[in-house]
Amino acid sequence: MKKIILYLLLVLTPSTFLGQKPKLVVGIVVDQMRYDYLFRFSEKYGSGGFKRLLNSGFECRNAQYNYVPTYTAPGHASIYTGTTPAVHGIAANDWYDRKLKKVVYCAYDKNVKPVGTAAATGLMSPVNLDATTIGDELEVSTNQKAKVIGIALKDRSSILPAGHAADAAYWFDENTGNFITSSFYRNDLPKWLNEYNAKKQAVNYLKKGWNTLLPIDKYNESLPDDNGFEKAPNGKPQPVFPYEYSTQLAKGQLGIIRYTPHGNTMTKEMALAAIEGEGLGADSICDMLCVSFSSTDLVGHAYGPKSVEVEDTYIRLDKDLEELFNYLDTKVGKGNYTLFLTADHGAVEVPAYLQSLKINAGNPDALGMVKRLKSALHKQYGDSLISQYVNQQFYLNDSLLDLKKLDKMSVEKFCAVILMKNEEISDVVLGEQMDLQQQNDILFRGLIQRGYNKKRSGDIMICYKPGYAEHEKTGTTHGTSFSYDTHIPILFYGKGITIGSTLRMVYITDIASTICQLLNIPYTNGNIGNPIFEAIK
Repeated sequence: MKKIILYLLLVLTPSTFLGQKPKLVVGIVVDQMRYDYLFRFSEKYGSGGFKRLLNSGFECRNAQYNYVPTYTAPGHASIYTGTTPAVHGIAANDWYDRKLKKVVYCAYDKNVKPVGTAAATGLMSPVNLDATTIGDELEVSTNQKAKVIGIALKDRSSILPAGHAADAAYWFDENTGNFITSSFYRNDLPKWLNEYNAKKQAVNYLKKGWNTLLPIDKYNESLPDDNGFEKAPNGKPQPVFPYEYSTQLAKGQLGIIRYTPHGNTMTKEMALAAIEGEGLGADSICDMLCVSFSSTDLVGHAYGPKSVEVEDTYIRLDKDLEELFNYLDTKVGKGNYTLFLTADHGAVEVPAYLQSLKINAGNPDALGMVKRLKSALHKQYGDSLISQYVNQQFYLNDSLLDLKKLDKMSVEKFCAVILMKNEEISDVVLGEQMDLQQQNDILFRGLIQRGYNKKRSGDIMICYKPGYAEHEKTGTTHGTSFSYDTHIPILFYGKGITIGSTLRMVYITDIASTICQLLNIPYTNGNIGNPIFEAIK
């Protein structure tokens, strides 16, 4: 028995895990990827993209977001910090700043300078991110010998994953068609990036337009191309293939590339260029590359989950992923890198489409709701008392409350009574309640508490019924506590990863601690997640 115990102690010591440390960790976020996309389009996926991860990696089949709001910025921050907006501070993409008395953007930083552009699109940094990322801890643990790079079309999707101590984060500038950064990271663009920018790929791809990769009658997993639930971002009267962008090119509106799968292809090209140019994974010190594919989100917003456009975008993304994986095999070496793939949120089916199936759904009149509440407040208290409504949250005017000597909780409760008269609203949560009781459940109240940041979130949070979304009648959106927004893929692959799957519920905040365990580095400083032990060898 003593020999058995000694053997177990030996094989379970940290030295076991030291042998599993990869040369490169690649984090991939597919913006707005619902879990069902893994399988709905699977017959059209090749063997080397999504299916490679499913067949030769580890899949978490019941992976969930454990907070709301389910938006891009808090999603990316939570993936890489291992905690929720209550701790990391990224309460939404934008929020109302009570001191400045205006809505502010999550990554805006007036104290940095644009690098690669003269536009304000370069005034970005992780200044509002209050917790460390995996990359931050990797940099600290290696005395900054590791290289950490973030890449995405969206600035927030490259900056928040890369973190504070990263070597750089690069994002797309619609003014120049180039990938840029800010002086927070460095004061110039590296040679490899200047070479990539010189190719003017955004212009090249937009000149090609966008048509389906396969014959259009093969897209059986989608609704007909012309179905009445979509709106073409390029202004085309009918949102049907093929699309051309000559008008946008003539006006220099290169940002339209985000609404095409070409934006994902450019992101992949940037990832390959960064691996080559920075020598990622080339030595014994582990590096990290954070890649976010943003076009899936913009295409999804415009056309909706059941569109041919979304299906075609994922078929093309699958091919981009296969090329990236094959390049990693060759450049870093198969078995030398670890990779994870997930999403920052899902999306609701277009409510109008659900209504056509006689399913309860709709697009609430948010402006009317706000107007009615302000009117009721004015009648009751002589003033609307509302400073801002954003992210399905009301911010009360604290100065007016103090001036009128009003009890904030009483005002919030009054608002709740008025708001619950709206048929589309199923619940109202008050900010003053957040301090009074712990909400441990996985329903809206529990999720809102984990997503509630006392300094940045609103005072009154509303929850619509399932299938209801504040959005125009075409296309879709996200942000709720329901499964279509919270159920996302989490896939692991590569060195140190077991092959298999789990149906156990895991959370988005578990990714960071899993990777930190694999790398034998400290957990991110705000971490609340648990390692997904089944995924690690």
